[in-house]
Amino acid sequence: MSFTRSRTVARMSAMAVLALGIVLSAMPASGAEVENLGTFRFWTAWKGQDANGVICYISSQPQKAEPGNVNRDPIHFLVIDRKGLGTTNEVQTLVGYPLEANSTPKVTIDGKQYDMVVEGSAAWLASASDEPGFVAAMKAGSQMVVKARSQRGTNTTDTYSLSGVTAALEKMKQACR
Repeated sequence: MSFTRSRTVARMSAMAVLALGIVLSAMPASGAEVENLGTFRFWTAWKGQDANGVICYISSQPQKAEPGNVNRDPIHFLVIDRKGLGTTNEVQTLVGYPLEANSTPKVTIDGKQYDMVVEGSAAWLASASDEPGFVAAMKAGSQMVVKARSQRGTNTTDTYSLSGVTAALEKMKQACR
């Protein structure tokens, strides 16, 4: 259930690019190397560059984040392809707060549940072998729910619409060929 060290290091470097892209998407053009490839209902496709080469991803923010009275940084769910490393369909969520270190966040698509592993305020699928099936479930599904616990012990539930995810994934795949 663990990832190799090189994959974990690559994920950490990719987090900086992804966070930059997410932040820049809300700001005026700044000359950064993150390109918005289009928004498809609730999902946006992106293309950028990191130390390992081209990185493409899709992202969405939850349509409902509970409890609503918790102060959190921006919340996103992502699927990432890193051409330079040959990785595809890497699934990540940024929950907007530091996660409880030994917790196991859960992500559910239309009733099918997957475990996640924690790194700071991010989580990935616990098994990389689940990623292709998870992305297929996203395409076939209608709703995705992420449940996690903060290091302060607060339980949160983020609900995402999967409307537009297939079109965003296709756009991402075209850009990262």
